[in-house]
Amino acid sequence: MNPRLSPKPIDLDAPLKHVIDVYKHRDQAVTCVCGWHGSSAAADGGASPWTSHLVEMRGKRR
Repeated sequence: MNPRLSPKPIDLDAPLKHVIDVYKHRDQAVTCVCGWHGSSAAADGGASPWTSHLVEMRGKRR
């Protein structure tokens, strides 16, 4: 462990944001904890609606 790096405090009371709450495999249906509902299936080789939701809410990874 690096003594120069201090871990970020974790707020255990904060609700999780934009994670899968319910996933139905056969239908590839996803429900997010925020209430968003859509598909995890990618159409035409592009991003799935679930991935698009995450990018919209969280921003792109760096």
